[in-house]
Amino acid sequence: MSDLRDPILATLAYYDILNVPLTLFEIHKFLISPSRFSRIPVSEPITLGQINEEVQGLLKNETIQTKNGFYLLPGRQQLYNLRIEREKIAAEKWKKFLKITRWFQTVPYLRGIMASGSMALGSTDQDSDFDVLVIAASGRLYTCRMFLSLAASLFRARRKRFDKIAPDKFCFNHYITDNALAIRHESLYNAQTYIHLKPVFISNKLFEGFYASNLWLNKYVYNFRPANQFIRRSVRKSIILYSVAVLAEFISNNRLGDWLEGVLKNYQHNRIRSNPTTYEKGGRIIFTDSELEFHPHSFEGLAIKGYNTALKNLGIVPIEEEKDSGLA
Repeated sequence: MSDLRDPILATLAYYDILNVPLTLFEIHKFLISPSRFSRIPVSEPITLGQINEEVQGLLKNETIQTKNGFYLLPGRQQLYNLRIEREKIAAEKWKKFLKITRWFQTVPYLRGIMASGSMALGSTDQDSDFDVLVIAASGRLYTCRMFLSLAASLFRARRKRFDKIAPDKFCFNHYITDNALAIRHESLYNAQTYIHLKPVFISNKLFEGFYASNLWLNKYVYNFRPANQFIRRSVRKSIILYSVAVLAEFISNNRLGDWLEGVLKNYQHNRIRSNPTTYEKGGRIIFTDSELEFHPHSFEGLAIKGYNTALKNLGIVPIEEEKDSGLA
């Protein structure tokens, strides 16, 4: 077994950038892979007991600190109160999120919604919006996007292009299709983001298929295994609402539907191309037949830079510095 000191400290350092202290269970679950720090392969599971043993040693020599079951870097005790406060805010936001998401069952060609960002992490403030990853039926990506945007707009819950802050508004910033579930942009930041996804409106099969298509996550997060969180955060299926989507798909699964998809695709592509933020540096905009991604001002670059700096300050030497996932 390779030394766990560096992976544990690195994990705490990464979440320190997000202002999130971790429990022992979370350190184990989100542990940055030891392969990022040593070429000696880890050929056996890393247990919670092994994590605890190393953590106790780090506490003893005051390399890290603890408060009420949460572990932090020295001098960051204030993060405990911040996490507790943000978890309370997140609990209230989840109620609003699920109340509206329930109605998205009427959207044709919508195959899945998973909460992302601060909502998935459970670390929101009052101004936080609702980041989601959307999975649409292949061949109907742009039709799904139009109806999903319309549904959110009916509840006055869609974040618009020029909104600087949009509390409790849905930010549909990433769409993929059910025949192209693999995320092509690999990085520590994206790995840590996608392991936190909360399945809200999605079948078990598609949820499992998403993670089966993204096994690269374990290159960065050693102990991650997709947990079944449907009971905790899922929207209860409504036959009546779901039937609306089924009927709409039945009506449009023909040449007319193909024509509409083409029209919507051209319209949306023209809007994306005409938006100046599409060409700004520091983010990524993708618009293809199988993916739409709108992260023009991504936090990833800052997070990765802060992480690499934190490792140097802790005296940790990784095999190589982490890089972003290919931002523009």
